[in-house]
Amino acid sequence: MNYENQTLIDMLAAEYVLGTLRGSARDRFTRLMLTSTRAREATWMWEQHLNNLASSIESVPPDEHVWQKIVSRIDPQVIPITSKPNKSKSSILQAWSLIATAACIVLALIIWQPQEITKVKSEQIALFKNEAEQPLWFIDVKDENLSIRAATALVPRTDKDYELWMILKGKDAPVSLGLLPKSGTLELSKHIEFDATEISLLAISLEPLGGSPNGSPTEVLFTTELIIL
Repeated sequence: MNYENQTLIDMLAAEYVLGTLRGSARDRFTRLMLTSTRAREATWMWEQHLNNLASSIESVPPDEHVWQKIVSRIDPQVIPITSKPNKSKSSILQAWSLIATAACIVLALIIWQPQEITKVKSEQIALFKNEAEQPLWFIDVKDENLSIRAATALVPRTDKDYELWMILKGKDAPVSLGLLPKSGTLELSKHIEFDATEISLLAISLEPLGGSPNGSPTEVLFTTELIIL
């Protein structure tokens, strides 16, 4: 199997995080992560994405009328509980009766729980890669800011800065979103014009320390699209 293929690495990482990669294939990928930066970065990206999706789904407690329907369909029986443990046949039957009643309640709750449609908040992400298909920066769009993480494959220049830009549909001039981190994670405030549906492209430029001197990209290094999930 060609582990130099970034597309394959991304697919395996996604299955690994989802739990659908099993058996010897999962063991091989686990060993691969110990030595492959690509595998670790891809796995981290999918973990971030899926965790954000999971956290955006709120649990919905059952309404009071659901419990009323459950009670109306179950013949409640009062099971006396003695203060001292009793291992007689009668107490064993009572215990099993209690378990059966609890199981009925759970089953009825599942059956009668109204199927409400939960609105899942869309996720917006972007991933910049180099020519070798190695991840360099991962961008996760939040409500108020952009969470940007520099990958370990990034070898930044100390005499330059890296600046993030967005190109809006119908506009020629790129809009600066701020300087990127050279390591670790950085939060950038979301630009007032930032609208995922209006962004045609994201770009990274190489700039003098402190950023672009004239409000335009000096040397564009990488481009990518903003992905809406």
